[in-house]
Amino acid sequence: MAEESVSIKQINLDRIRAFMDQEGSVSKSQISRRLGLSFPTVTRLVDELCSAGELLEQGTGTSTGGRCACFYELDPRFHLYLLIQIEDGRVCWNVKDMREETVDHGEFCFKSFSLERLDSLIRDAIQRHRRLSAVSIGIAALVSRGIVEESTVFDCLKGMNLPEHLKDVTSLPVVFENDMNYLTMGCWTGKQASVNSLITLFLNKCGMGGGMIIDNRLWTGASGFCTEPCFLPFMDRYWEGLDRQPTVTDVTELYTRLIQVYACTVNPSMVVLYHNPLLEGRLDDIRSRCAACLPAKALPSIELSKDYQKDYERGLFAMARSVS
Repeated sequence: MAEESVSIKQINLDRIRAFMDQEGSVSKSQISRRLGLSFPTVTRLVDELCSAGELLEQGTGTSTGGRCACFYELDPRFHLYLLIQIEDGRVCWNVKDMREETVDHGEFCFKSFSLERLDSLIRDAIQRHRRLSAVSIGIAALVSRGIVEESTVFDCLKGMNLPEHLKDVTSLPVVFENDMNYLTMGCWTGKQASVNSLITLFLNKCGMGGGMIIDNRLWTGASGFCTEPCFLPFMDRYWEGLDRQPTVTDVTELYTRLIQVYACTVNPSMVVLYHNPLLEGRLDDIRSRCAACLPAKALPSIELSKDYQKDYERGLFAMARSVS
């Protein structure tokens, strides 16, 4: 019976947190009415959250004739999240609060990636920010279940299970994924009210990366291979063209063929192409060519986005928060 009581209490605490996260500043009466909990129960739980430092008192509202109600909101810095981007030649990091506001940030460059330096970064961040609740790490490499399977840059990480390694560094939960998975999650998080299936494509100096949302879930496949369109058999000749003339190559056909592949295999409602100078002035041609070779019902909405960094950080944040 005691275990059941603790369980019910935890459920009610989580419901109050979720409601306040959505609504912002609220009174005990509002919580009671919206969640169907008795006022004494809400009072006891809210007082407990205040004592723990999880809630902040925001003062009283306007009187309607009786005693003014006190309003409360979640302390946005009660939980903090360390977000790390490992790229070719540099590591960027942010500490964000529950409102996705940046609390701390920095970066360092490298010629040869050092695992010890990553460990030190995480230890130092934990030392400075005692309320860190989770760590989210993205890398420009093929990652499957926390293991770097393919990488042309991070040889010291190849074959390593990074989350397992980091258990010796921190007891915090760690998420480690391919950069495109975070980018795709961040993109979808900003659009999820209207989009339940989404493809992202991003061309950079490391090659072409892709990501996939199916039925409102990030989909990586059996081994994380869904993010690697560069292995498609028709891609080689495009890389050869990009190597010869990297600034003037017409990428219209490349993107058209990739969108065709995804339309025939996944049938997404939207494809988001992240900005690359080679895409300048090409979007209408890509749309026209896709419309000419795909049935109208199978034609996804095709958008160009310049929000790479914003979406990447949003995805890192979403995944960190999901495990904390």
